[in-house]
Amino acid sequence: RMKQQKRGRIVLVSSQAGQLGIFGFTNYSSSKFALRGFAEALQMEVKPFGIYVSLSFPPDTDTPLLERESASKPLETQLISETSGLFS
Repeated sequence: RMKQQKRGRIVLVSSQAGQLGIFGFTNYSSSKFALRGFAEALQMEVKPFGIYVSLSFPPDTDTPLLERESASKPLETQLISETSGLFS
């Protein structure tokens, strides 16, 4: 539909772990880095149709999962997380 209208925006949500490899989160960081590559390639493909791609990199988000993972988060990762605040 966006191609037919010759305009649109695709919004993807990554994580700050998509900008910086995070100690103790190898699998998570690599998947978020992959979103960045996907967004860059997709932008090149859809730009001729007036479609734009945005990629958001929010910090830690206040969820039950964050609370559980914080209990076993390595010290290095805790220190990194403290620099960016909490998204709620």
